[in-house]
Amino acid sequence: MKKMLKILKREFMTKVVTKGFIIGTLLGPIIIIGITFAPAYFMSLSTEQPMTFLLVDYTRELADKIIEAFPDTLKNGQPRFLFNKVDPEVFDQREKIFRQNVEKGLVDAILVIPDTIMNGGSLTYYAKTVSNIDLIQKLQNGISELLTTIRLKNVGLDPEMVKKLTRRINIRTIKIEKGTTKERGFSQEYITSMTFLIILYMTILVYGSQMMRSVIEEKTSRIIEVLLSSMNSFQLMMGKLIGVGIAGLVQYLIWAVMALITFLIAINSAPNIVEFVSISPVTFFYFVLFFVMGFFTFSTLYTAVGAMCSDMQDAQSLSTPITFLVIIPFMASFMVMKDPTTDIARLLSFLPFFTPMIMFLRISLVMPPAWEILTSLVINLLTIIVIVWLTARIYRVGILMYGKRPNVPEIIKWIRYS
Repeated sequence: MKKMLKILKREFMTKVVTKGFIIGTLLGPIIIIGITFAPAYFMSLSTEQPMTFLLVDYTRELADKIIEAFPDTLKNGQPRFLFNKVDPEVFDQREKIFRQNVEKGLVDAILVIPDTIMNGGSLTYYAKTVSNIDLIQKLQNGISELLTTIRLKNVGLDPEMVKKLTRRINIRTIKIEKGTTKERGFSQEYITSMTFLIILYMTILVYGSQMMRSVIEEKTSRIIEVLLSSMNSFQLMMGKLIGVGIAGLVQYLIWAVMALITFLIAINSAPNIVEFVSISPVTFFYFVLFFVMGFFTFSTLYTAVGAMCSDMQDAQSLSTPITFLVIIPFMASFMVMKDPTTDIARLLSFLPFFTPMIMFLRISLVMPPAWEILTSLVINLLTIIVIVWLTARIYRVGILMYGKRPNVPEIIKWIRYS
């Protein structure tokens, strides 16, 4: 045990007391903030940006009514939508210049109302980007509602009465959990869960690759032979795994503290950011737990690859199947995100290699029964034990093998006779 602790300490220190770890730890929160809080922050501010439009009305009757249909204001009381009317004849003559003004950013967009709009014609929207779906939908809905009102008046119906009779309903999304209710929106669920999932995915890959690289470096420098002269291969392997794993947890802890400080600062500057981000202690606990599970599952496999190879080129090609074992659960998580209560989502959360990501995602979205969480943890733990046992046998022989990469029959012999 003392020998393994020495290796653990050595691996921990060589990972933590390095420029790479320090830079990664400092840049990590910036990346996390960029993934988590920046989209939420910009979403919270998206409605606070004034928009300037050129309004070209070929009907010559709707321009003023359209301007009245969008009375939205910013927090400072200024109009959100600024419409500048342009005579259709002037627009026809100087259309190219007006479009250039949009490209230069002098105006945000041009909205063209055709003279056939009352009979089913289409609006034309010119802008540098047409990816602002919320804005386009708002314009479409607002002008459609205005035209509907005009059409109703033309046939002698009361628009207000029709509006009351055809009023749409709003949906409040309230999450039921452990007998309590909490109002939560899609953005809170999606942003929080996806952020943690991406971090889990990236760190599992990064630390797994570090383990493989560390083993290969020790083999090529012959340090491994010196280490094996004072301890057995299993002690060496477990010391390396646990040491790197603890380094990962320390980095997570630093990130958590920095993210908490950033979150507190963010909600002071933009209080409505809490509508888009919500992090509970339970979610963070399971995040750390499944990182540990995922780390030992995949890092052990990467360690086996490092033991079998003598250079990084061979290791990268041999580790491709393992990388796919990380990527496939991550891709499957997008399907689980839509409905984490389906049978396929439940099945995937019990499968080895899928458990760390899929079960964590289910927990962050809809807390599954305790027996399902426990079962998935037990299955994953048994998987880790089997992988560690197999890797230990491969590691025992592979770390002293140089030259040609072993084929599958040779690896099976290592497992059987080591």
